[in-house]
Amino acid sequence: MWHLAGFVGTRMLSARLVSLLSLLRTLNIRSARSAVMFFAVVLVGLWALPVHALTGADVAYLVNQRYQSSVTQCALNRPAWMCSGVLMRALPGDASQPFAQLTAQELASQSANVAYVRHDVRTSGLATSAGFILADGLTAAGWGKPLAVRCAYPVAVTPAADTASHGCDLLAATAASPPDLSSCLPNSVTDAPGWMTLFTGNSSDVNRQCSFSATVAKQFKASLDAHALVTDALAAGPNNVLVAAWDPAKPETIPVQAFFYDVSHGGQLIQAQRYQKQYFDATGAWVPILRMGFGPPQGAAYGFDETDQLDEGFRVADRLNARYADVSPTCPGGRPAFYCNGVIVRIAAASAEFHAWNPGPGAVGRDGVPFSYMRADAGVTSLIDARGGTGYIMRESGAPTGYPLTVRCEFPSDGWTGSRYESCYSNADHRFCDEMGVTTIASWQAHYLTTSLGTQCPFRPDAASFQMSIEARRHFPNENPRHAYNELVIRPWPQNIPLSLPLEAFISVDDGVAEARYLQQDYLAQTGRFLPVIRVTPTAAAGGVFVYVPDDQIAALSTPVSPPTGALSSAPRGGALTGNSGPEGLKRNGQ
Repeated sequence: MWHLAGFVGTRMLSARLVSLLSLLRTLNIRSARSAVMFFAVVLVGLWALPVHALTGADVAYLVNQRYQSSVTQCALNRPAWMCSGVLMRALPGDASQPFAQLTAQELASQSANVAYVRHDVRTSGLATSAGFILADGLTAAGWGKPLAVRCAYPVAVTPAADTASHGCDLLAATAASPPDLSSCLPNSVTDAPGWMTLFTGNSSDVNRQCSFSATVAKQFKASLDAHALVTDALAAGPNNVLVAAWDPAKPETIPVQAFFYDVSHGGQLIQAQRYQKQYFDATGAWVPILRMGFGPPQGAAYGFDETDQLDEGFRVADRLNARYADVSPTCPGGRPAFYCNGVIVRIAAASAEFHAWNPGPGAVGRDGVPFSYMRADAGVTSLIDARGGTGYIMRESGAPTGYPLTVRCEFPSDGWTGSRYESCYSNADHRFCDEMGVTTIASWQAHYLTTSLGTQCPFRPDAASFQMSIEARRHFPNENPRHAYNELVIRPWPQNIPLSLPLEAFISVDDGVAEARYLQQDYLAQTGRFLPVIRVTPTAAAGGVFVYVPDDQIAALSTPVSPPTGALSSAPRGGALTGNSGPEGLKRNGQ
């Protein structure tokens, strides 16, 4: 859960601080002054670690700590933004915009507009609901990417392109004294009450306010105090600081600590992922996405969820390949292997008319949704005919989930389930294999030679029977193209419960990436959550059957994915995964 991420980060950093206390005793540092200096040096060193050297939970913890900090000044009389508060760059929702892009006004003034928020400053939202978080001044300097903050405005404002002093002098009354470009002192304003007098005298026009110094600690604090004096409507927005503009063509020079999306104001994960992908393409480093929101009583809270991250797909692919390689015949407690190993996969259609993860009427009527079970010793060599397609993967049956799925039966080959009674049984015989005396490979071979795909016996979903269905795949007594895959039948689940299902990934087989992206986009639209698109190549070498490619994800695109055209988006093998042969099987699968 994302809201626990900060706690995880707290535990991790707290453990480090406990170790530091032990080191403090070992070094025999006894005086309070020496101890404070010791911790200051160590913490600055920790904060200055490259962002990719910290976990996402660590970053969330540090950002929350800065937000809660209400110091008047930082060490050596530095202004508060150097060590407290959060510098946030909110960006428009245009998916095609690079995160490093500057507006025409910013390019003209050579100053970037950045929000400054912290818990003692009334702020309930930003101009837009996604963007990036800059490191604090000390951390940015430690990274070799120092921030040059030109001035601070108590009320959010967008200076015009021709505003004097790089946007810091809205009043254009007096020339600034570089490097301090603020305009309050030249207008005889030294504190918050003086600023308020000038502001109200200018009809509370945000474009007629003076800016405080961002280099003098007392002046920067006055900008925060002034924010507290304005109306609630104005105070709902953030304080603004103007930062010396970066080169949009060199995003690696920006001290980005995290990307964010604001769930309290409709922030979209996909927007943050697109920025994360842009940063990765430019730098080769993954910077975390933080999910945040404004709201009482804490003001703002920042959390980290690894499933929000675009690089989560690499971890998912690793899990899938590990389960694929695990050929243990049973799981803990003597349960069948599908509880802990192998990969449960289903080919499905991509359509604007239905959600692929919902069981179709045919599957509901037959009380069975067909899947295939992939494992290194199962020898599944194909999932789909023709040009390619998509589908999804379910977690192993033992994984925690809101709605556990029930396996009803399995077949070593295509079971022709679309024509079966309750998807498992022959229409003439409603018995499992063991009830028919089929309990060995020899007896199964004899049985298989006298039946068809649609009349072969179903294996019961217990540990021994399931393992035998896997072993049987190595002993087919005849040749048939439909031996390339097996079939696992799962009882249908309720409609429209995607967040309760153990969905793990969407798949792209051959050239099915466009359809896979559509399923990913549909899932994101319905749930707000990310599931990766994974390439599946059944005949690949060990470790390469399941592969994650960031460019396959919708976050790599600048526009939404259009619904697939045509009656079908993929051509699955009829009996194996659709529950029927031919196009009608696929149609029923989705509807």
